[in-house]
Amino acid sequence: MSQFKFRLQSVQVLRKRTRDQAAESYRQAQLAITMLEDEIQRTLEEHASYTPSPASLTQGAVDPQRLLEAQRYQMHLMQQVAHMRSQITLIEQEAAKRKATLVKCEQAVRSLEKLEDHQREQWQADNQLRAQISLDEWAGFRYWNAEEGS
Repeated sequence: MSQFKFRLQSVQVLRKRTRDQAAESYRQAQLAITMLEDEIQRTLEEHASYTPSPASLTQGAVDPQRLLEAQRYQMHLMQQVAHMRSQITLIEQEAAKRKATLVKCEQAVRSLEKLEDHQREQWQADNQLRAQISLDEWAGFRYWNAEEGS
């Protein structure tokens, strides 16, 4: 008996490879978002560390130059945070596109897998039918040989 051979196997392999590449691309976009969110968190923590406490402002002499530099640096940090948030928005849009591509690729792979399953079932049914016909022919020959011999 012959083995089942799916004629679109090479197409199926290509579609799986494309799906895997799309999944990796989507994963990289998600990773970039996570990294930017972590960087925002670190920048906000650094921003908070430069905020003078009210107690330090009321005690002793205040160096206005140092206070201005700290405020400028805090503004710079907040600008960085705003820039990173805008980057996250752009990356989220790209991630949505990549996810849509991944979904399409997954659907293409699933459709080929369903086709392969259907063809395999049809092949098995055809093989069973041929085996049954062969068995019926053999039984018929045996019957007629037994009838002729008696």
